[in-house]
Amino acid sequence: MSSSALINAFILDSDGKGTSLEWQDIVKSLPQTGENQFLWVHLDWMAEGVRRWLIDIVGLDPTIADGLSTRGTRPSVFFYDHGYSMNLRGVNLNAENDPADMISVRFWVSGNMVITLRNQSLKAFDDIRSAIAQDNAPRNPDDFVLTVAERLIFRVDNVVRGLEENVDTIEDDQEDTPENKTLSLRRRCSDVRNQLSRLRRHLSPQRDALGQYVEHKTAWLDKRYKRRARSLTDKTIRLVEEFDSLRERIQIVNENMMALETERMNRTMYWLTVIAGLFLPISFVTGLLGINVGGVPAAESPFGFAGVSLILAAIVVFEIWLFKKMRLI
Repeated sequence: MSSSALINAFILDSDGKGTSLEWQDIVKSLPQTGENQFLWVHLDWMAEGVRRWLIDIVGLDPTIADGLSTRGTRPSVFFYDHGYSMNLRGVNLNAENDPADMISVRFWVSGNMVITLRNQSLKAFDDIRSAIAQDNAPRNPDDFVLTVAERLIFRVDNVVRGLEENVDTIEDDQEDTPENKTLSLRRRCSDVRNQLSRLRRHLSPQRDALGQYVEHKTAWLDKRYKRRARSLTDKTIRLVEEFDSLRERIQIVNENMMALETERMNRTMYWLTVIAGLFLPISFVTGLLGINVGGVPAAESPFGFAGVSLILAAIVVFEIWLFKKMRLI
């Protein structure tokens, strides 16, 4: 495994203190831990040699190593005789990135060892390192996994709050948007719907994975951790429900905008039809009088044009009266 694959490694104890390890401390063998200690190794799964290290040094089955070090994973949890693997997702808060491009986080937990893998920086692990610097690190593997998962969901929740504010603003703006200027608002709706759909696509299976984690994890170091896991699952369920609620609200705004545009178009087509109806008899008369044959009435009369104009005006007045009587205008 190349040295660039290691992001950090610590031996953490039950007092919340951590001892930093270097690449040479783990590359050929795993260091020994005490009774109240556990090892945390944090890797970049895209770096060279990570899969081979997981197989040769950690002793994982190749299929497990593949799940921890390959692209395209979705949130899930799998239990084995000697540990479990978990894949979660966190929002992408790196510069010039869309939060909806969620980053995959992989865990391997076995006994007194936690291995985490990611391919982009995540604030959740910055929180863990800050806690270690303050001698307030997670006390055991269960505490560690739940702390990371809680920090991931915390930041998803912040993103959802921002999207909710955007939806509130869009709902307020639709009241003041003219009928002929709805395109920009509909584009904003489309952007928010796109973000919500992408976030929900990852968070929905994450909800299921956390639910399986709570139900199928047989041994907990403390019952409090199981309660924390249940609370985390409930919060994830609530976030998925909020995604659905926000998508429905955006859909309602979009439908209202479409209804305004459709009404404006129908009104325009209606008046075009009315105008065409008014001019149809006039066009017929003028076309008939314009044929190039003999015998056209009043062709030689100096009052012909005025007479025809009066007749056309009378036709228009009659049509307006008729349209009003038929309640077409």
